[in-house]
Amino acid sequence: MEIEYKWKLPEGTSQARLLQMVDKEEQLSQVNKLHMHAIYYDTPDGAVARLHGGLRLRRENEKSVCCLKLAAIGADGCKTREEYEVEAQTIEEGLAKLPLAGAPHDICEELVSGQPVPECETEFDRLAYTLCAGADDDAFQAELAIDRGALRRAEGEAPISEVELEFKAGSQEAFHAFAATYAKANKLEVEPLSKLARAMSL
Repeated sequence: MEIEYKWKLPEGTSQARLLQMVDKEEQLSQVNKLHMHAIYYDTPDGAVARLHGGLRLRRENEKSVCCLKLAAIGADGCKTREEYEVEAQTIEEGLAKLPLAGAPHDICEELVSGQPVPECETEFDRLAYTLCAGADDDAFQAELAIDRGALRRAEGEAPISEVELEFKAGSQEAFHAFAATYAKANKLEVEPLSKLARAMSL
């Protein structure tokens, strides 16, 4: 299950500013630098779109990962959804492996038989930090990521400039409280649309 906040990154905002609050009060890991290139797929009859989900093959540095996301629910910038990932070199290999990671077998079978084709892509650099905050019952772990790059579809292109905070473990209540404080302190505006939705609008 993915629980994630996504905010627009104001033009000119420095990495140091985004980390100032957590540097002082929380524990951050060393930054993990990733170059990500994702291709999003759907069947010609729109099976993924009907699920209100996403199907992608993404290269993360040297690692290739297939991901299936189902419909998201949420408000105030926080989205919760089922998400399944496996290492795979092709979308077909990924769909064959995803049920072993818990993805619904019938959905994967439908998508394989529907012969998914590329629809759009994203390419961006991610600075990812593991954030450990709180103590005892209020402790939680999350990933704080800063993404900058581009969305592409056919001949269209648009920039990616955003901050993501994804829950990993611990107290969800403390995680949500931290997210609210963090967004307010950095004057961050909610990004209501996923990268896929924005790319598909091009």
